[in-house]
Amino acid sequence: MDNDSDSYPAPYGRACSNCSQSKCKCIYSKSGGRCQRCRRLNKECRQPAVHRRQSTRKQPGSKAARLEEKLEDLVSLLRAGVQPPGANPINLLLGQFGQPGDLPASQTALSPPDSLDAALGNAARNVYAVPSSSSDANTPDVGGHTAVMPFSSPSEPTVLQAEEYLTMFQNQLLPYFPCVYIQPGISAQQLRRDRPFTWLCIMAVTCRSAVQRRALYQKIKDITAQQMVHNSLNTDIDILLGLLIYLGWSNQQVYNKANIHVFTQLTTAAVYELGIQNPSARPRMMALCVHHEGEDEPATSQGGQTMEERRAVVACFLVTSIISSFIRKTDPLRWTPFMDECLQVLEEQQECLNDEILVHQVRLQMITDKLDLGPYHGGLASTPDPIQAPPSFYLHSMHARLRKIQPSMPPNSLGYKIVLLHHHYTSLTLHESALSNASIMSKNLNFQQLEYLYGCLEATKSWFNLFLTIPPAEYTGFPFSIFAQMVHNLVVLYQLSVFEDPAWDVNTVRQSANVLSILSTVIESMSQVASLAGLEGESDSDIFSRVAKMYQSVLMGWEEKMGPESLPLSSMQSTQSLPEPLDSMPFNFPMVGDNDWLSDMLNSITQSN
Repeated sequence: MDNDSDSYPAPYGRACSNCSQSKCKCIYSKSGGRCQRCRRLNKECRQPAVHRRQSTRKQPGSKAARLEEKLEDLVSLLRAGVQPPGANPINLLLGQFGQPGDLPASQTALSPPDSLDAALGNAARNVYAVPSSSSDANTPDVGGHTAVMPFSSPSEPTVLQAEEYLTMFQNQLLPYFPCVYIQPGISAQQLRRDRPFTWLCIMAVTCRSAVQRRALYQKIKDITAQQMVHNSLNTDIDILLGLLIYLGWSNQQVYNKANIHVFTQLTTAAVYELGIQNPSARPRMMALCVHHEGEDEPATSQGGQTMEERRAVVACFLVTSIISSFIRKTDPLRWTPFMDECLQVLEEQQECLNDEILVHQVRLQMITDKLDLGPYHGGLASTPDPIQAPPSFYLHSMHARLRKIQPSMPPNSLGYKIVLLHHHYTSLTLHESALSNASIMSKNLNFQQLEYLYGCLEATKSWFNLFLTIPPAEYTGFPFSIFAQMVHNLVVLYQLSVFEDPAWDVNTVRQSANVLSILSTVIESMSQVASLAGLEGESDSDIFSRVAKMYQSVLMGWEEKMGPESLPLSSMQSTQSLPEPLDSMPFNFPMVGDNDWLSDMLNSITQSN
């Protein structure tokens, strides 16, 4: 094969007939003769009989002008497909990635001019107008254009499915992690046009089909790589909101690794790119910078001034802090004074009830974040500094802050339960942070340490008493945070049930909150979610069935440790069908820090088949 310097690609529309029919790149040799492919296949290299009519327009001299011509051609194609002008580039990517496997991985990053021309054709083929028979077809959108939805791939939901998924997201999922506000009356088609990536992530976390969910999540990864890596200047609020939704419900990816660490950093990078965590900060001029900001350049508006941006930045702190405190392998978004202002504005100028839920969640998580649990961060009890104040000093201050966070919502409302779950979990982390591994293993507990242990027991008991009042049909809204809290509470309650110390009465603990009975109830509830919610797929293709199966193994391991007398009768009758028990595992305090199997449990949820 000729060297690259001795060959050149055929100009656009000048490929030979064989390469054109095979849709292959036509490479000519500078010395003349047949193209490389025809020479290799020993075929006659002929020019096509009909050539594309050459444009009579004057060739633009600048690169910007040539790009404008490309965009004009793109608008013409999209208008022919009833697509509104000025289409969002993510909408084009949604169409391009609509056919899984149509394009090789090497062509996912568009490189002008050849790949761009191919993408224009794909976009034109993959855009379809909403059928007029649909009840939503006559609904005018915000811009006055006919809304469109791509239907070229089985992974794309239909119009009715998209509306159903959006309603489900607003009512069942969003209250648990209110990272975005969708105005009442906004249709899925309007959201698809205005916030295409956010729309895609909503469809992925709400769809009932496991096959469809897998394709949508893969599409999310492809678009994220395209927009944040290949086109690094295309980060906008739509990308950030979509990433927050992806991270918030990343626990649903039981068939494929969620790449939580990578997406956590990408989400944080999107916040920094938008500058909404500290809008007043200006980049310092560096002498070696390639690009300097000129005085004649138009001033850009500072980010973080809208309610949408304020909500997004504090939600980013919330989800990254929760992931950091549970997995302990990444840092959360750093809190800034401007984010205090954002929290206050959200509290005083609430656009919806979910804003109050978000404010309470963030304030509670700020307490947990200050504790810095785990050996990765170093907790209060693990600090070797001899001048450190006793844990009771910190607990008093933290508990005072905790008592001030009281929701004003109706006690039986879903929002009240969500905030109260976080409240109980924060109380658990407060008491747990004061327990050091050395003091617990010394077999010489004092009254203060017993009080901390009892505080852990009361917090876990209160958490499960509230959690078990939620019907299994509503479990589909659970984000990553609820699953993380559930795992943590189960482990703490088990450790309290088997902790041996003369001053600690395990029988009283088991009578107060029987961890085996609670775990059996959780397994039973998780097993019902798929049928109650109408989830489609194999028996273990959803997070709830996978968790139920995994917890059955945990139950057998704990039963072996605690003895059959601690197992409720209903669970003893069903143990014959349970899988083999887990291997013996260390359960030393601190309750999360020394338990590496917690990370293994999380990995088993997101591990690929």
